[in-house]
Amino acid sequence: MPQQEDFKNLIDRLETGLIVVNAQRQILLWNPWIARITGIAENLALDQVLDNVFNESIDSALIDALEQASQFNLSRRLSHQLHPSLLPIFQQGNKEPLHHSILVQPLVYKQQAACLLQISDVTTRVRREKHLRAAVEKIRYLAHHDTLTGLANRTLHAINLHKTCAFAAKSNQSFALFFIDLDGFKFINDRFGHDAGDYLLQITAQRLQKALIDFGSKAELVARLGGDELVALLPTISNADQVTTFANRVCKVLEEPVEWQGQKMHVGASIGIALWPHQGLTPEALMASADNAMYLAKARGKGQAMLALNTP
Repeated sequence: MPQQEDFKNLIDRLETGLIVVNAQRQILLWNPWIARITGIAENLALDQVLDNVFNESIDSALIDALEQASQFNLSRRLSHQLHPSLLPIFQQGNKEPLHHSILVQPLVYKQQAACLLQISDVTTRVRREKHLRAAVEKIRYLAHHDTLTGLANRTLHAINLHKTCAFAAKSNQSFALFFIDLDGFKFINDRFGHDAGDYLLQITAQRLQKALIDFGSKAELVARLGGDELVALLPTISNADQVTTFANRVCKVLEEPVEWQGQKMHVGASIGIALWPHQGLTPEALMASADNAMYLAKARGKGQAMLALNTP
């Protein structure tokens, strides 16, 4: 038959914290794992009230669980997701909280009613979950954003345009769609190289986002469809003249030179404008109208904005 000493050796080797308290939360057992983690030796913890052993207060959820175990003979598991700081215990080597879960169970210990606290270190699991969430967020971000400029990509633009159309139909609030194509971008790539072209696109994206913010729109409503084609949504507008004036101002902003290795790069911008519901009720119709208006702007001399002429 196993002897009491055998059970003690087994408990001493567990990589789990074990605490036994009576109905008054007086500590009856304090195993080496919890002593090592807390820095509180067994002889200092035994016979002390659990609440008084720590310098900081323990979570009220743990006190409730102990009372339920003592009074109603109920077991309860407290997870780190719902209760991140059940006990004020910390990781060894630093002052970061030790993520842990606790199983509280009623039992009889040395012929008296007591509660067993099994404390599990879940720090590794929490880190793994955090890394997994970060990886998922990164994948989600990359699925909806252009890696070069950080702008929304074609997929996210389609989502935003569908949402904006739906809101416009519900609120009867007109909005504008800009289709922007850079004039002379191929020349930049041919003369300065693709690294210079990429840098120019990044600066152009930043300038366009700032212009939309100044107008009262949102930076995330600017998107890169590919190459030097960009789009932007203005979800709240007053009239066509206001939008056209702003679009021509954007053309001027995008004409400003971009410095690259001591040289100045110049591009222009042709912008096609489509208004909901005047040039389309659906995302597809609005995109077609804005695209056609952009080509009309190029045909009429580039570096300008044109309002689509068609109506749905």
